[in-house]
Amino acid sequence: MSEPILVTGATGGVGRTICRSLHHRYQVLALGRDDSRLRELRDACPGIVTYCTDLQRADDLVTLIKRIGKDYPYIPYVVNNAGLNVKAEITSLDIESLEHSVRINAIAPFLIMKALIPAMQAHDFGRIVNITSGAPLNCFAGYAAYSASKAMLNALTVTAANENAEFDIKINLMSPGPVRSAMAPAAPMEPEVCLPTLDYLLGLDRGGPSGRFFWLGHELPLFPDLESVDWLQGTAGTAFPRIHE
Repeated sequence: MSEPILVTGATGGVGRTICRSLHHRYQVLALGRDDSRLRELRDACPGIVTYCTDLQRADDLVTLIKRIGKDYPYIPYVVNNAGLNVKAEITSLDIESLEHSVRINAIAPFLIMKALIPAMQAHDFGRIVNITSGAPLNCFAGYAAYSASKAMLNALTVTAANENAEFDIKINLMSPGPVRSAMAPAAPMEPEVCLPTLDYLLGLDRGGPSGRFFWLGHELPLFPDLESVDWLQGTAGTAFPRIHE
């Protein structure tokens, strides 16, 4: 029997593409909020198991993950793909939209990791790919909610990777690139361009990277080089000029 892989946002352009690509090699457990599109996915990819849920409802998600766990007590592969992009400048961004973005883009992946990592630790194996964006690195005007929520996802991912360094559990970030989806209908690339990078991350061996950021076959730095910074002593090297004495 194929090993299970949980994929969120399964009815969107990237999520649907991921599910269709993986269902020949894994037992895909597909989460989405559009039941009709989930039915279409099942028809196109026999064997996929679908779950209709709204990821912004934390209690419902926790309940669903527990229910899935009764049939699949150990899910070694996860792709947290679901995302929300609210466009608004800081002065017009309402708190509800910001909170909604954080719930979908960061809290839902957190709850899924929190629920599934213990079994990965028990089996000493797991591969988690959290779908992020270049947005928190670029911070384009008008996308504060998206950039901030993806930055939170980035921090949660790197922290989880550090916490599981003693296990064969690889937790990485992947930006699919400028691909067409409901969030970006005018983007220049088809979602399929992200699949080779995803396959690489799911297939990592024990010595592979964890807590890193990947984009279209490239590894990109998440952080500046802070080797000369001693946070506890309050000192920094010459690469960081002083602004006052």
